[in-house]
Amino acid sequence: MTTTKQKVLFELLAHQGDWISGDELATDLQISRESIWKAINALKKKHHHIESRKNLGYQYIETPTLDEDIVRYYLDDQYVDDIFVEQEVTSTQHLAKQYLTTHQVQKPIIFAAESQSNGYGRRGRAFYSPATSGLYFTIVLPNKTEDWSQVGLLTTSMAVIIAQTLEQFFPDERIDLKWVNDLFINDKKVGGIITEANIELESKSASTFIMGIGLNLTTETFPDELSNIAQGINSKVTVDRNQLLVTLAQRIVDTYDHGDIPALLDEYRRRSNVIGKQVTLKLGNKMITGTAKQIANDGGLIIEDEHGITKSFTSGEVIKTTVFR
Repeated sequence: MTTTKQKVLFELLAHQGDWISGDELATDLQISRESIWKAINALKKKHHHIESRKNLGYQYIETPTLDEDIVRYYLDDQYVDDIFVEQEVTSTQHLAKQYLTTHQVQKPIIFAAESQSNGYGRRGRAFYSPATSGLYFTIVLPNKTEDWSQVGLLTTSMAVIIAQTLEQFFPDERIDLKWVNDLFINDKKVGGIITEANIELESKSASTFIMGIGLNLTTETFPDELSNIAQGINSKVTVDRNQLLVTLAQRIVDTYDHGDIPALLDEYRRRSNVIGKQVTLKLGNKMITGTAKQIANDGGLIIEDEHGITKSFTSGEVIKTTVFR
């Protein structure tokens, strides 16, 4: 059931950029002027910036926080089944996994948070997730195929979509991709993707894919151990994170349902910051060093060793890259 506060917010968003009087709001929503006033004050207490002027009425400006109602307003329900936005969580991946223990998913579901106390990426590595300057969310995607040859391309495809979308919101930046799941500007990481499968024991197949995305958007300061390897995309740019979340969610779902995988793989290769470089790949306890020659058609990393022997790897982590001089 939609609350009075939500009705007023949605009406203000429908007239964003224009003034709308209290009388118009009351008439359109068929509620009292007192209810309008109370709802406006409640929204302001939740950090919604709403201008009030005599003889003009109200005008919605913005909010600096992630807001579930705003995301719901702009995100067409054809894309997702449900949305959850929290203030602070251990990680959105944990939220999604807990949800899946008691729910079956037929359409995508989004879990987002203002901050994470224990955000993580591949191999459990911590992801710095401060409030107000980043975007941290997980999207649960129901598995629609048993064609496992395409599963390895899920992360590479989404990395391209995310990079392209970020460049729309940060037009002066160029996002590179480090195999297989990291987003970089120059030599510093600005974001990462982790894709995990929820396995059904009976069928031994993946019922859903749990894709976590962490982005440092305008973050200026990092812990000492990260300051030389991570950065925000651009701390000088003002970003509407609710709109960014909506845009990313729409494009991720569209790509998942109808994406041109070969074209996205070609774009992933163009954005790769490892191809042509000497790399060290950590594979379990083993280190493999060689030249990164290409991204294979299944998303694997093709490495040529010192003996000229090439091999494709679909797992592991590139821990070092060196430019040939």
